[in-house]
Amino acid sequence: IHTFNLKDINICDKLIDIFNDKKNDRFKHAGTIATAVNHKPHIGKEVKDSMDLMISATNQQNPIINLYLNELGVGLSEYYEKFGGYMADVEIKRDWNIQYYKPGGGFYKWHSEKSSPEKDDISLVFMTYLNDVPKGGTEFLYQKVELEAKKGLSVIWPAEFTHVHKGVISMTHEKYIATGWLSTTHLKREE
Repeated sequence: IHTFNLKDINICDKLIDIFNDKKNDRFKHAGTIATAVNHKPHIGKEVKDSMDLMISATNQQNPIINLYLNELGVGLSEYYEKFGGYMADVEIKRDWNIQYYKPGGGFYKWHSEKSSPEKDDISLVFMTYLNDVPKGGTEFLYQKVELEAKKGLSVIWPAEFTHVHKGVISMTHEKYIATGWLSTTHLKREE
Protein backbone atom coordinates (compact mmCIF):
# COMPACT_ATOMS: atom_id res chain seq x y z
CA ILE A 1 0.00 0.00 0.00
CA HIS A 2 1.38 3.39 -0.96
CA THR A 3 -0.13 6.54 0.53
CA PHE A 4 0.54 10.14 -0.47
CA ASN A 5 -1.19 13.49 -0.10
CA LEU A 6 -2.41 15.63 -2.96
CA LYS A 7 -0.27 18.76 -3.11
CA ASP A 8 -3.28 20.87 -4.18
CA ILE A 9 -5.95 20.04 -1.60
CA ASN A 10 -8.46 22.29 -3.42
CA ILE A 11 -8.78 19.59 -6.08
CA CYS A 12 -10.84 17.60 -3.54
CA ASP A 13 -13.46 20.35 -3.19
CA LYS A 14 -13.60 20.80 -6.95
CA LEU A 15 -14.15 17.05 -7.53
CA ILE A 16 -17.00 17.16 -4.98
CA ASP A 17 -18.41 20.13 -6.91
CA ILE A 18 -18.31 18.04 -10.10
CA PHE A 19 -20.22 15.28 -8.30
CA ASN A 20 -22.83 17.72 -6.95
CA ASP A 21 -23.28 19.63 -10.23
CA LYS A 22 -26.87 18.99 -11.35
CA LYS A 23 -25.67 18.79 -14.98
CA ASN A 24 -23.95 15.52 -14.06
CA ASP A 25 -26.98 13.84 -12.46
CA ARG A 26 -27.64 11.83 -15.64
CA PHE A 27 -24.21 10.17 -15.22
CA LYS A 28 -24.85 9.11 -11.60
CA HIS A 29 -26.04 5.66 -10.60
CA ALA A 30 -26.41 3.59 -7.47
CA GLY A 31 -23.14 1.82 -6.70
CA THR A 32 -22.86 -1.65 -8.21
CA ILE A 33 -21.03 -4.83 -7.27
CA ALA A 34 -20.10 -7.99 -9.17
CA THR A 35 -20.57 -11.33 -7.43
CA ALA A 36 -18.38 -14.37 -7.87
CA VAL A 37 -21.45 -16.23 -9.15
CA ASN A 38 -22.44 -14.28 -12.25
CA HIS A 39 -19.75 -11.56 -12.54
CA LYS A 40 -22.41 -9.11 -13.77
CA PRO A 41 -22.60 -5.71 -12.06
CA HIS A 42 -25.77 -5.22 -10.05
CA ILE A 43 -27.02 -3.09 -7.19
CA GLY A 44 -26.47 -4.86 -3.88
CA LYS A 45 -27.04 -2.31 -1.11
CA GLU A 46 -26.39 -5.01 1.51
CA VAL A 47 -22.79 -5.07 0.20
CA LYS A 48 -22.24 -1.51 -1.10
CA ASP A 49 -24.44 1.52 -0.54
CA SER A 50 -23.20 4.49 -2.58
CA MET A 51 -24.03 6.89 -5.37
CA ASP A 52 -21.38 6.87 -8.12
CA LEU A 53 -20.58 9.45 -10.78
CA MET A 54 -18.81 7.73 -13.66
CA ILE A 55 -15.88 9.66 -15.14
CA SER A 56 -14.90 8.63 -18.66
CA ALA A 57 -11.41 7.17 -18.98
CA THR A 58 -10.99 9.34 -22.06
CA ASN A 59 -12.13 12.59 -20.37
CA GLN A 60 -9.46 15.11 -21.32
CA GLN A 61 -11.61 18.25 -21.40
CA ASN A 62 -12.11 18.99 -17.70
CA PRO A 63 -9.13 20.89 -16.21
CA ILE A 64 -9.95 19.74 -12.64
CA ILE A 65 -9.90 16.08 -13.65
CA ASN A 66 -6.62 16.67 -15.49
CA LEU A 67 -5.12 18.28 -12.36
CA TYR A 68 -6.25 15.30 -10.29
CA LEU A 69 -4.83 12.78 -12.78
CA ASN A 70 -1.51 14.66 -12.86
CA GLU A 71 -1.25 14.42 -9.07
CA LEU A 72 -2.19 10.75 -9.28
CA GLY A 73 0.68 10.32 -11.76
CA VAL A 74 3.11 11.76 -9.20
CA GLY A 75 1.87 9.24 -6.63
CA LEU A 76 2.22 6.43 -9.16
CA SER A 77 5.85 7.44 -9.84
CA GLU A 78 6.48 7.29 -6.09
CA TYR A 79 4.86 3.82 -6.00
CA TYR A 80 7.23 2.60 -8.76
CA GLU A 81 10.21 4.11 -6.97
CA LYS A 82 9.18 2.52 -3.67
CA PHE A 83 8.65 -1.00 -5.03
CA GLY A 84 11.02 -1.04 -8.06
CA GLY A 85 11.92 -4.26 -9.88
CA TYR A 86 9.60 -5.62 -12.53
CA MET A 87 6.62 -3.34 -12.83
CA ALA A 88 3.81 -3.18 -15.31
CA ASP A 89 3.26 0.01 -17.27
CA VAL A 90 -0.26 1.04 -16.41
CA GLU A 91 -2.85 3.55 -17.53
CA ILE A 92 -6.47 4.37 -16.84
CA LYS A 93 -8.35 2.33 -19.45
CA ARG A 94 -11.62 1.96 -17.55
CA ASP A 95 -14.11 4.59 -16.48
CA TRP A 96 -13.57 5.57 -12.84
CA ASN A 97 -15.81 7.07 -10.17
CA ILE A 98 -16.39 9.90 -7.80
CA GLN A 99 -18.43 8.19 -5.08
CA TYR A 100 -20.71 9.53 -2.38
CA TYR A 101 -21.59 7.59 0.77
CA LYS A 102 -24.33 8.96 3.02
CA PRO A 103 -23.92 8.48 6.80
CA GLY A 104 -24.21 4.73 7.40
CA GLY A 105 -23.37 3.98 3.75
CA GLY A 106 -20.22 2.30 2.53
CA PHE A 107 -18.67 -0.84 1.09
CA TYR A 108 -19.53 -3.22 3.94
CA LYS A 109 -17.97 -6.50 2.77
CA TRP A 110 -14.38 -7.64 2.32
CA HIS A 111 -13.46 -7.61 -1.37
CA SER A 112 -10.65 -7.28 -3.86
CA GLU A 113 -10.81 -5.61 -7.26
CA LYS A 114 -10.32 -8.70 -9.44
CA SER A 115 -13.82 -10.09 -8.98
CA SER A 116 -14.25 -11.42 -12.52
CA PRO A 117 -12.20 -12.59 -15.53
CA GLU A 118 -13.13 -9.36 -17.35
CA LYS A 119 -10.95 -7.49 -14.84
CA ASP A 120 -7.75 -9.49 -15.43
CA ASP A 121 -6.00 -6.47 -16.96
CA ILE A 122 -6.37 -4.43 -13.75
CA SER A 123 -3.05 -4.14 -11.90
CA LEU A 124 -3.52 -1.37 -9.37
CA VAL A 125 -6.30 0.50 -7.58
CA PHE A 126 -6.27 4.20 -6.76
CA MET A 127 -8.39 6.09 -4.25
CA THR A 128 -8.42 9.61 -2.84
CA TYR A 129 -10.47 10.76 0.14
CA LEU A 130 -12.16 14.01 -0.85
CA ASN A 131 -13.28 15.01 2.66
CA ASP A 132 -12.42 14.27 6.28
CA VAL A 133 -14.48 11.46 7.81
CA PRO A 134 -13.69 10.73 11.46
CA LYS A 135 -13.73 6.96 12.02
CA GLY A 136 -14.65 6.37 8.38
CA GLY A 137 -11.79 5.23 6.13
CA THR A 138 -10.68 1.91 4.67
CA GLU A 139 -9.46 -1.27 6.33
CA PHE A 140 -7.03 -3.72 4.68
CA LEU A 141 -7.40 -7.24 6.08
CA TYR A 142 -4.00 -8.91 5.55
CA GLN A 143 -1.92 -5.77 5.94
CA LYS A 144 -3.70 -5.03 9.24
CA VAL A 145 -3.94 -1.37 8.19
CA GLU A 146 -6.84 0.98 8.79
CA LEU A 147 -6.64 4.29 6.97
CA GLU A 148 -8.58 7.27 8.27
CA ALA A 149 -10.37 9.32 5.62
CA LYS A 150 -8.39 12.57 5.51
CA LYS A 151 -9.05 15.07 2.76
CA GLY A 152 -6.41 14.67 0.05
CA LEU A 153 -4.99 11.36 1.33
CA SER A 154 -4.48 9.12 -1.70
CA VAL A 155 -3.74 5.41 -1.85
CA ILE A 156 -2.44 3.05 -4.55
CA TRP A 157 -2.44 -0.72 -3.98
CA PRO A 158 -2.39 -4.01 -5.94
CA ALA A 159 -5.77 -5.16 -7.24
CA GLU A 160 -5.08 -8.75 -6.13
CA PHE A 161 -6.69 -10.91 -3.43
CA THR A 162 -3.66 -10.12 -1.24
CA HIS A 163 -5.16 -6.66 -0.65
CA VAL A 164 -8.70 -7.49 0.46
CA HIS A 165 -10.33 -4.39 1.95
CA LYS A 166 -13.61 -2.83 3.04
CA GLY A 167 -14.93 0.53 4.11
CA VAL A 168 -14.92 1.74 7.69
CA ILE A 169 -18.47 2.99 8.10
CA SER A 170 -19.26 6.34 9.66
CA MET A 171 -22.79 6.56 11.02
CA THR A 172 -22.54 10.33 11.39
CA HIS A 173 -20.56 11.71 8.42
CA GLU A 174 -20.94 11.58 4.66
CA LYS A 175 -17.92 10.47 2.64
CA TYR A 176 -16.69 11.36 -0.86
CA ILE A 177 -13.91 9.49 -2.65
CA ALA A 178 -12.41 9.34 -6.12
CA THR A 179 -11.50 5.78 -7.08
CA GLY A 180 -10.61 3.65 -10.08
CA TRP A 181 -8.23 1.18 -11.64
CA LEU A 182 -4.93 1.20 -13.46
CA SER A 183 -4.72 -1.44 -16.18
CA THR A 184 -1.59 -3.09 -17.54
CA THR A 185 -0.27 -1.91 -20.88
CA HIS A 186 2.95 -3.98 -20.92
CA LEU A 187 5.71 -5.12 -18.59
CA LYS A 188 8.88 -3.14 -18.13
CA ARG A 189 11.95 -3.72 -16.05
CA GLU A 190 13.36 -0.97 -13.86
CA GLU A 191 17.17 -1.05 -13.96
